[in-house]
Amino acid sequence: MEAETKSPLHDRPWKIIGRFDEFEKADKVRKECLEKEDLQAKVKKLKDKYVVKTRSTLVEKKKEKKKEKKRNKGRRRDRSFYMLEGIKAVKNDS
Repeated sequence: MEAETKSPLHDRPWKIIGRFDEFEKADKVRKECLEKEDLQAKVKKLKDKYVVKTRSTLVEKKKEKKKEKKRNKGRRRDRSFYMLEGIKAVKNDS
């Protein structure tokens, strides 16, 4: 199976621009919004009303994360020092 690629608009929020009692009025507003460039629009039916929702189709570039500098490193970078100490302590006790 091929991995599905997500649309760049996936999980982008929709904004409610109007609530209407009749579908014809909501559809008219939706069509007006679709005439504008870089905009998606849809009509959703609620229990007793219709809602027009829109969102932009412009995709912003993701900012690259910079590596953070690690601070407060230990004084000794060589971990073998601790192993040698442990061995000496065992030898001294015996």
